[in-house]
Amino acid sequence: MHDDEIIRSILKGHGERYDDIVERYQTGVYRTAYYYTRNAEDARDITQEIFIKAYNSLEGFKQGAAFSTWLYRIAVNHCLDWCRKKKPLYAEAACLNNLHDMRDGPEDLLLRQETSAAVQAAVANLPDIYRTVLILYYFEDFSPQEIAEITDTSKRTVETRLFRGRKLLKEKLNSSLSGGEGHDMFSKWG
Repeated sequence: MHDDEIIRSILKGHGERYDDIVERYQTGVYRTAYYYTRNAEDARDITQEIFIKAYNSLEGFKQGAAFSTWLYRIAVNHCLDWCRKKKPLYAEAACLNNLHDMRDGPEDLLLRQETSAAVQAAVANLPDIYRTVLILYYFEDFSPQEIAEITDTSKRTVETRLFRGRKLLKEKLNSSLSGGEGHDMFSKWG
């Protein structure tokens, strides 16, 4: 069943159908919250708050629009509000968790963990406008157009922020990683 059908059903008084929406999006929303908080408990709490906020705002959802875009706009705004309250200590993004390949030896695994920590620290220190577009683009697989809708900006602005965010991230990493450790990682970041 499509999101629009579920939303219409909920708005007609079948609130139990919201469980379908939560089940469909909870992993992605949790992952987004975790990128901002770097803490599982905080991410769970924020995810719950996001879904409650979205449920209470369903009447404001415009049928025909992409529900995922609307939901992620709520999620990103809620996460940014949380970060502003908590400050950068909790605002790291988990960038390279996918790098851990069990076929690697201990030295490779250690190197990748160190690189991952450096990337997380670098992303955590990016301004919100760059951190948000990088998270949505690289970790949530949203297109620049979808990110524009989520962040209420133009596609061109998103593309510019992606470009500048990658450039800032590279600069931060070049100063924290020695040798060529970050070179392979940069291929993903353009």
